[in-house]
Amino acid sequence: MARHYCTLLSLVGVLGFTFDSVVAQELTASAAPQAAPLTWQRLVCLRDGRAFVTDGRFSLDAEVAKPAALPTHILPEQTAKLVEGYLTAELPDKVAISQLTRAGENYTAPDGILLSRVYVDYLRHTLPPSQLCFRMKSDAEPIVILLNGKAVGLLMPMKR
Repeated sequence: MARHYCTLLSLVGVLGFTFDSVVAQELTASAAPQAAPLTWQRLVCLRDGRAFVTDGRFSLDAEVAKPAALPTHILPEQTAKLVEGYLTAELPDKVAISQLTRAGENYTAPDGILLSRVYVDYLRHTLPPSQLCFRMKSDAEPIVILLNGKAVGLLMPMKR
């Protein structure tokens, strides 16, 4: 448990997520993320040549997100290594977007993990839902976003 907590805190610090937005993201309107279009604030350059854009709670391959302009704030190489580790992590649960159910203003996975409505709706409108699914383990670890089986993003789950 402590290892997962330290890893999560490393991701929080390296990606620039705020502790509140990751660990204690509440279901209040004040904690709700920005409405689409999202404001991509940082860029992560992976060793495989891909670039990921992030708003602090959600990271997505720039080729998928198609931002008007790439952020100029580039995160360090250690961030890329951490993101790559999460993208390739063996997570036990694979959930299709169609398996998510509405939970108030957000969505819940079959195992109870809560996902932000803003990000799920963004993905649903940006990518073909039939090709979109998630790999997840718990509400304390990033959710991997898959498009046609390829990891294209990370999403922080919400706390209840």
